[in-house]
Amino acid sequence: MKKAIITVSLLVIIAGCSKDSIQVDPDNLLIGVWNYSDFSDNASVYTRSNDFIDGPCFKFNSDGTMTERKNSGWCGTPPISYADYPGTWTIINDTLIQISAGYWGGTINYKLDIESIDSDILKASFVFENR
Repeated sequence: MKKAIITVSLLVIIAGCSKDSIQVDPDNLLIGVWNYSDFSDNASVYTRSNDFIDGPCFKFNSDGTMTERKNSGWCGTPPISYADYPGTWTIINDTLIQISAGYWGGTINYKLDIESIDSDILKASFVFENR
């Protein structure tokens, strides 16, 4: 009986420590949380995650809403503070996403040009509209 209790206790501890699997929508790979990880070949590289990091991130929701974590002020000199800004997104074509999101100075509209996307990596560049 004592061995059974120890075994069950160990299984509970192991299960409690395991990471939650990241949910991927196979019909729209963009849906989910993307954390900035690198800059390569003139594009920003994001990795899929369950949660935001303390840095640039996106969370695309299936209903066309989003949250963008970015610089919370005009100064880009470290240390940088980040804030979450609500926004919306729409698909323009196979590679372009129109985004309208808040930022510390109001609202910004831009396009995200997706160079590649799979279940783990998003590689995209920003296309800002003329002001």
